[in-house]
Amino acid sequence: MQKAIKNRIPIHVDLSPNRDEVYSGICLKSNDEIFIFNCFNEETKEFDGYAIIRNYEINKYSEWDKEELEEINNNNSNDFVNKLPLEKMNNMFECLSELKNEKLLAIFNESDNDSYFVGKIENLSKKNIELKLLNEKAEWIENENIKIKEITYIGFRTSYEKQLQNKTLNNETDF
Repeated sequence: MQKAIKNRIPIHVDLSPNRDEVYSGICLKSNDEIFIFNCFNEETKEFDGYAIIRNYEINKYSEWDKEELEEINNNNSNDFVNKLPLEKMNNMFECLSELKNEKLLAIFNESDNDSYFVGKIENLSKKNIELKLLNEKAEWIENENIKIKEITYIGFRTSYEKQLQNKTLNNETDF
């Protein structure tokens, strides 16, 4: 894994049997707690935002082969390298602390693999995060308290969060 990180080699990360998910992108950091990567968007064939996964979720990874590397339409990965304070992001709480000013986060927790929360951080403690939630229509709704130890995935600065953010601004909702 360290070779893939050092050389910025795109990889696939397989989460089965924990979850039926395979994520693709460039790993920026991996330790015993977390795995931070620059996501690859299969639809646009570009790199798109970031994700943080609990390392115990990862069953295996594989480097992309030559054909997969040729599928990249726009290798914009340099737009994402060295943009995060990785030295301060060693566990989920530290990651959330560094992300507290993000406009929107997408968070999955271990109790539900099929749905997730999108919102902005209202409050953060060592054990819990309170998110101000945004619905699919980009309308602010209630707050949700989530135990940090139950968070399995955090996504941010992807095209999905950016689209929701733009809808929210277009709705002239207070951001």
